[in-house]
Amino acid sequence: MNEAQDGSDVSVVGPGTRIEGTVVATGSLRVDGEVKGRITAKGDVSLSPRGRVEADIDANSITLAGQVKGNLTAAGDVTAPAERRLDGNISAQNVEVGGAVNGEIIAIGRVRLGPRAWVDGDITSKVLAIAEGAVFIGTSLMEQEGRVGEAERTPARQARVSKP
Repeated sequence: MNEAQDGSDVSVVGPGTRIEGTVVATGSLRVDGEVKGRITAKGDVSLSPRGRVEADIDANSITLAGQVKGNLTAAGDVTAPAERRLDGNISAQNVEVGGAVNGEIIAIGRVRLGPRAWVDGDITSKVLAIAEGAVFIGTSLMEQEGRVGEAERTPARQARVSKP
C-alpha cells in the first residue's frame, strides 16, 4: 500500500497478479494486473493500460485505461479514455467516454462522447455532448431541470456526428 496525496491509502493489484473473488479497498485502488469477480472501493479505482478486469466496480470515481467487462457504479465521475473498451453499464455523476462502451449509461449530470467514442446503448443524463466523429447507437433520455419526474425522449438511433 502507498499513501495517496490526500493521505488515504492506495492499494495496488500489481502486474502479473490475478485475483478471483471480491476485492475491497478502504481507500483507493489501482489495478495493473487482473481481477475477476467484484471490486468495491471507498476511494477511486483506476485501471492501468495493462489491467484486465472482469468484475462489477463500485467506487467514488473510476478511470479506465485497460479492458473491463462488468458494470461500473460511481458516486463521482467515470472516465473511459480513447482506445479503451467497456462491456457493461455505467451509473455515475458524470461520464466521459473516449473509447468504446457497449452498455447503458446513466449520469446524474453530463455525458461527454469524445471524437473517437463509440457507444452502443441508451444514455440518460441532464446534458449530452457528442463530439464530431463520435458514434452513438441508442436512445437519449434527457432529464430536464425544473421538470421533476418528467423527461424528454430524443431518439438517436445510429447517430454519427461528422463534418457536413
